[in-house]
Amino acid sequence: MVEQVWRRAVPKKVFGDPVPLTFTKSLPRSSSNLLSSKSTCPLALLWIGVEPLEQHRRRGLETFGRIEIDPSGSVAVFEERRARGDLPRYDLQPEGAVRYARIYQFDVEAPSEIRPLLPMEDDAGYTMGPFSTDGSRLVVFRLQGLMFRLGIVDLRAGTVAWSDLSPESGAWGRSVQWISNTELLVLGMPDGILPPRLSMQNATQTRLPGLWAQAARGEPAFVSVGQGASAEIRETRTLWRVNADTGEAVVLSQGEFLDFEASPDGSQVAVLIDGPLAPPPGLDMATELRRARSLRLVGTRTGLSVDPSETVDVSTSLLGWSADSSALLVMDIGAASARLLSVTPAGEVRDRTPAGVTPDTTVDVFASPTAHATWLGDAAVVRGIRNGRLGWWAQRGTDVAAVNGVSEGGRVIAQGQEAALLEDRGRILRLRPDLSSEDLGPTGNLSRPLGIFGHRRATDPMGADQAEVTGEGGRLCRVFADAQPSPSPCVDASPGASVSWDRRISVGIGTVGRTPNRLEVRSELGSEIVRRLNPELDTVYVPQARLITGPNGARGWLYLPETATSQPPPVIVIPYPGKTYPTAPRSMDPEAVQMTLNGGLLAAAGYAVIYPDLPANAEPSAGLADRILAVVDAAAADGSIDADRIGLWGHSFGGWSVVMSAAQSERFKAVVAVNGAYNLPLSLGAMSPHQRMQGENTIDAISGARWLETGQAGMLQSFWSDPDRYRRGSPFEAANRITAPVLLIHGEMDFLGVHAEQMYAALVRLQRPAALTYLFGEDHSIHNPGNARVYYMQLTAWFDRYLKSETPRSEPAIAAAMPPSTPG
Repeated sequence: MVEQVWRRAVPKKVFGDPVPLTFTKSLPRSSSNLLSSKSTCPLALLWIGVEPLEQHRRRGLETFGRIEIDPSGSVAVFEERRARGDLPRYDLQPEGAVRYARIYQFDVEAPSEIRPLLPMEDDAGYTMGPFSTDGSRLVVFRLQGLMFRLGIVDLRAGTVAWSDLSPESGAWGRSVQWISNTELLVLGMPDGILPPRLSMQNATQTRLPGLWAQAARGEPAFVSVGQGASAEIRETRTLWRVNADTGEAVVLSQGEFLDFEASPDGSQVAVLIDGPLAPPPGLDMATELRRARSLRLVGTRTGLSVDPSETVDVSTSLLGWSADSSALLVMDIGAASARLLSVTPAGEVRDRTPAGVTPDTTVDVFASPTAHATWLGDAAVVRGIRNGRLGWWAQRGTDVAAVNGVSEGGRVIAQGQEAALLEDRGRILRLRPDLSSEDLGPTGNLSRPLGIFGHRRATDPMGADQAEVTGEGGRLCRVFADAQPSPSPCVDASPGASVSWDRRISVGIGTVGRTPNRLEVRSELGSEIVRRLNPELDTVYVPQARLITGPNGARGWLYLPETATSQPPPVIVIPYPGKTYPTAPRSMDPEAVQMTLNGGLLAAAGYAVIYPDLPANAEPSAGLADRILAVVDAAAADGSIDADRIGLWGHSFGGWSVVMSAAQSERFKAVVAVNGAYNLPLSLGAMSPHQRMQGENTIDAISGARWLETGQAGMLQSFWSDPDRYRRGSPFEAANRITAPVLLIHGEMDFLGVHAEQMYAALVRLQRPAALTYLFGEDHSIHNPGNARVYYMQLTAWFDRYLKSETPRSEPAIAAAMPPSTPG
């Protein structure tokens, strides 16, 4: 049974007239240096300084964002993200920082001639969307003030046209998709409002003064949860079909949409609709606390909408069109046992689950059950459990066949007419129609010119029909899902680069010296660095990672400060339960710009830094301190560090872990915890100011239960079923055993504020050294450069006071600016 609704699609011109890409002046570039002559680490750049006001310039580190060669192989385009101290505003986090970029281009055969892609305003940020399939056009996004707009650059005509459409961020999957060289689909916000990921923080700050003013006048000023007919809020979005030639847009559908996927022929689009909150399974069962999402199929030409009645609770991880556009694969997760379904454009539903197979729908970190399936011609294969065995399965007539040669961890990354490519244990496999698999080589992993995608990309090919493998000499070679008669072309390229296969040219981050600072073009003639950022980083000391191993699997990475002293340095441990580091942590790279937790700053201040491996265990708090100390003692075995002067520093679940560890051992002498949860039952109802302001949003009011029961906290059941387990996992319950001084840092707009206040009050009542700092305007991470300055001053002062009592408190290193980054 299907519901069919006809709409009369009326075109409306939403684009302004194209503007020629002419430039009257060069764009200003932010300077990047904040290092004094005494500084030994680029993370001192986090001390954001300000030049005289008449210059209106702030400093920091610039970074490369997305880098792509257009599908025709002629033009390279790249984003250069502005320094964190050089953003127009800081109330559009967490996504605002990555949206404030500038976009440049160059011809791949003349790479030294870099020029701006389009005219750019100083108070705006510009980021890339997908290229059209022929490479003639590029979608761009502009964030300016409180407006987020979609534009189209015509690379051949040399023009840019801006629309009044406000696209979604694409966090779930897609926000934009080309269905031909001249038409595209856009999922966005009605009336030009900001998408939620950009608007949330600003909306809260904007609405609060109005409510206070209403209360001051004696007027009603309130929000409610649970009073209305609906106990939750879902955002309405519009799906448009846009003509890039005429600038006209047609509304195809409106609803509470999250994601969409167009069919290969562009005639149909599958839309994922947000739905009502799924009820918890019961008191004694761990809850996922997810919404039920449904499916809508829309004809991009006819406007006909079909809502199949059997697809009212589907996984967000799979919208898999067949190669001939005749059917879509989705996973129904609403029944007692999940079902793999195929749905035709007319809404006809067929159960494709192999007999006796229970599809694998493991819950991801967003509480969304995931699904792994793909087409092989007109047949489907799915990952699931049969007779107690997890693997890949397909129905063959009346029999069920196992896919051999593919492990249970394989994931689909490309799909062709008859075959598919899977990534499995670091290798690319071709899965053929007869269910045999062919090993094509190690994973190559290049970028995708058709866009960056959201969460669905982890399980869904999203239209990809090819991938890359690593060939001889480290060259990357293109392979298609369907076998090709000619040999695979290979290029000299680094992982993550963009490639012109016809010209055998790649563009990506360099591989020599300070690699993330250099944009490199490689061809058969050699390599050339065409853009350099932050040249001052080439002259600073970079602590080298040392792998530490010890008894019983103890393992971690150690970084030592540059300056040698008469005694081993004190050590700061940065733990995060459930996390391991197969390679050295990237957060220690000099170019790392995240300001919440960066150990390089403490290495510059004279501390050794350790990132320990803490693989997940049955109860996260069990033996936590001992696991951390085992790595510390292994590092201290050769005298490299002072194991009597140990500090702990953690954020979020890491913040919980450092306070929990301090309650388990007196060997830790100082603790800094940022935005942690310290009394687990309180997390059941923790709400941020954003959530509180929305009202009628029950899912946020109780979403903490998912984190507690099925997430990181690892309680595995409700509080009422096993309160003792919750008490064992709550540092607040063991506050009387904490002897180390504890500094608590908390973002005022985060949802765990009551935890920090309660933990601080407990330590003060117990007469332990403690302090609490609220950073206003910050959510779960730190973005404001002024707040970052206060934060790092306080944490280094805290560690200096309790771990280096014989030395004065360290101060930030600030010096005159270095010359700006330049091409070459």
